[in-house]
Amino acid sequence: MSTGTRWIGRVVVGALLVVPLAVALAGPWVAHLAPDSPQAPFSSSTWSPFGTDRLGRDVLAAVLEGGRPLVVTAGLTVAAAYLVGSVVGLAAATTRHAWVDDLLMRPVDVALCFPSLLVVLVAALRSDGSGVAIAVAVGLTLVAPIARFVRMAARDVVQGPAMDALRLQGAGLLDRYARHAAGRLARPVAADLGVRLTAAIYVLASANFIGIGFDTTSPDWAVSVAANKDGLSLAPWSVALPALLIVALVLGLNLLGDAVLGGPDRLRWTRTARRG
Repeated sequence: MSTGTRWIGRVVVGALLVVPLAVALAGPWVAHLAPDSPQAPFSSSTWSPFGTDRLGRDVLAAVLEGGRPLVVTAGLTVAAAYLVGSVVGLAAATTRHAWVDDLLMRPVDVALCFPSLLVVLVAALRSDGSGVAIAVAVGLTLVAPIARFVRMAARDVVQGPAMDALRLQGAGLLDRYARHAAGRLARPVAADLGVRLTAAIYVLASANFIGIGFDTTSPDWAVSVAANKDGLSLAPWSVALPALLIVALVLGLNLLGDAVLGGPDRLRWTRTARRG
C-alpha cells in the first residue's frame, strides 16, 4: 500500500470517528442556540436546512443533543463489562488447574447462549424501561464474550516460554504481567474493544429502535430513527442524519480495529510471507 493511499485511509477513518464523536460530545452546547419554540412537524426549519422532526424540533438541534446518551452509555457499559470480563478471562488463563478453568469458563459458555436483545427486553420489562437496568443488561451480555476472548488471547502469553524464562530469571510479578503480558495483549485487546463498542451500540440502538430504551420523545439517535420513520418521505433528514451518524461511528470503530491489528508486526509478517 502506497504512502498516499495509507494517508487517505487514515483521514477517512479519523473523519468517520471524529465527526459522530464530536457531534455526540460537544453537540448539546451548540444545540442550545436553536429556537426553543416548536415549529411545524416534518416541515422546513428556520434554524437549519435539515427541517423539523415529528415534534416540530429542528432536526440538526435534535441530532446535536441526542448523541451523547448513546455514546456515553455504550462507552461506560463496555468499560465496566471489560473490567469484569478481563478479570474472569485472566484468572482462567493464568490458572494451571483444569477444574478452576472449568469453574470459571463453563458459566461463561452458558451465558453465550442467551440472545442479547432477549436479555435487554427482560431487563426493560422488569424495570419499567429503566435506562440503568438496560445498560446493565447490555454489559452482562458482553462479559461472557470478553472473558472468552481475553482467556484465549492471554493463555499462550501468560503460560508461554517467555513467561517461564522471566520467572526463572527472577523477574517479579510487575515485570512479568504489567510489562511483558500487558504489552503482548495491548494490540488484540484494543482491537477487540472496537468490536465490543460496536456490539454495545448495536444492542442499545436496537433497544431504543423497538421502544424499550429511552423515552419516545428523547432526541436519541436511535429513537429519532424509529420515531420519525413515518415521515421519511416528508422529512428524510429526520431519519437519515441520525442513522448516518450511527453508521459512521460503527464503521469508524471497525476500521480503527483493523488498523490496530494491522500494525508493524502484521505488516512485517506480511512482507516476510511475500518474500517467502
